[in-house]
Amino acid sequence: MVKLGRPAALLVFALLSATATHARAQATEAPPRTIDTVRGTIRGSTRFIGLAGAFVAIADDTDGVAINPASAAVRLPYSWSAFNFSFGIDIGIATWLPKNDIYNAPQSSSPNSGGSLFGSFAILANYRHAGLGLAAEAEQNAATSKAQQGLSTKLTANFGLMHPALAYGYFDGQLQLGAGLRILGFSFGGQRGVPLTAGIGYTAGLIVKPKAEQFRVGAAIEQPINAEVTATDGAAPTLVHVPWTASFGFAYQFGRRPLNPRFVTARERARARAGGREPTKEEEEQATQELFEEYQQRQTWYLLLSTELALIEGSGNVALGGSSALNRTLVSPRLGLETEVVPRYLRLRAGSYLELPTTNEGHSRVHGTGGVDIKLFEWSVFGLVKPFDYWQLSLAADGARSYLNTSFSIGFWH
Repeated sequence: MVKLGRPAALLVFALLSATATHARAQATEAPPRTIDTVRGTIRGSTRFIGLAGAFVAIADDTDGVAINPASAAVRLPYSWSAFNFSFGIDIGIATWLPKNDIYNAPQSSSPNSGGSLFGSFAILANYRHAGLGLAAEAEQNAATSKAQQGLSTKLTANFGLMHPALAYGYFDGQLQLGAGLRILGFSFGGQRGVPLTAGIGYTAGLIVKPKAEQFRVGAAIEQPINAEVTATDGAAPTLVHVPWTASFGFAYQFGRRPLNPRFVTARERARARAGGREPTKEEEEQATQELFEEYQQRQTWYLLLSTELALIEGSGNVALGGSSALNRTLVSPRLGLETEVVPRYLRLRAGSYLELPTTNEGHSRVHGTGGVDIKLFEWSVFGLVKPFDYWQLSLAADGARSYLNTSFSIGFWH
């Protein structure tokens, strides 16, 4: 599976603030400061954005590896082999508005201009109910901030975040449990003598998807990361704190299309038809065709309602521009809808979520999101693409006051 469309973008706050902290430490030999990188906006794949981040309960495929580690064990309804492998590429752009307030902070304490580019690559391998996934995210943020003397400072931040995850589906795939890591590495320009910095944290998650039922429940937690930005010239280091997060979600699907079909392989179907003996290749191919036809018959109209409550730590440390971050847990309710208005050809998404301010200078913002998948054409790419897969174009957008983020993808319609 190939896609071009979660944000790892927390760290630009820390990186921009770390520059100012580093300079003050040189002049006054102040003790190390801790920079809080809390952020309330979302970024990621077209489906994640279109559903307003309400994704923890329905996370699956390569999109879900970075959201909920338990998603690595979710078998998709069009997978009919014991072993399955897929990969995805996502791209997001948040630079469209002339004054795009991607930091949700007043101009007096935040960069007065800037932009962000986001990309990720994920691979996922399954063997029956076991799954192993790896998502690697990269982001570049550029900003221009004004010093007190009116001088401008141009800053860029480059960082990566890796999410290895291991999961297993118990009770015939009705309960997925997963665990993984968050491995962080970042560096930034605009200040000399600041080397590459790294940190690590742990993640865990679960998804409950009873067979023949139309609902799912999901939860995921991420351990905080504490990393030290060390200066080579002997200045005091800056401590970067990536907050803990916890997400809880519930999803329900209306319509005749099953949300949690039972996982069965073509070999199992052929073996049952052959009375328990090992099937021939022709019998297995016939079973594959039967499973495909049954899958096609289930592709009727549906309406998926997905909800999530995201909790984000607010530690009260120094935030962007030297302001104090709010010492409270940020609560972000999220709601997303998905439907195929034209079954097998056109899929729409819409959602909304609340972004709470991270400092006293910030403001609450209600975001509106939307997305679309359009089925294109069938092309096997000289035999590299599986049968039954059509190419698709996907678009998504996330808008709020002084904010616009977009995502696009070229992938497959199954």
